[in-house]
Amino acid sequence: MLNKRTLGGRKEQLAGAFLEEKGYAILEYNYRTRAAEVDLICKDRNAYVFVEVKYRKDLSEGHPLEAVTPYKQNRIRRAALFYLMEHNLVPDLTEIRFDVVGVLEDEVIHLEGAF
Repeated sequence: MLNKRTLGGRKEQLAGAFLEEKGYAILEYNYRTRAAEVDLICKDRNAYVFVEVKYRKDLSEGHPLEAVTPYKQNRIRRAALFYLMEHNLVPDLTEIRFDVVGVLEDEVIHLEGAF
C-alpha cells in the first residue's frame, strides 16, 4: 500500500503527462514557498498555468474537482505570486491562469481557468 505522499506524487506525474500531451510545457513540480505550494507550474502558449491536482479513488469523499476550497485557492494564488516575483515576471504583464486537474481512479479531468 502506498502512502498518501507517494500516491499523490504518482497522480501529479499522471496529470503532468496528460497536460504535456495537450501541449503544455511542465516548468515545475511541487513548487513550494514557506507560505504556500502549487502542484504543477506549466506554460500553455503565452500563459503561465498554476495547476492544483486532486485525486480520489472513488466518489465517496466527493468529486476531486470539488476539493479545491477557497482557502486552497488563496494559497495557490500566493504561491503563484512568489513564483512570478522569483522569476522576475510582472503579474500585470504576464498572462496567468489557474487550472485544476482531477484524477478519479485513473481518469484525468482537466478544468481550465477553474478560479
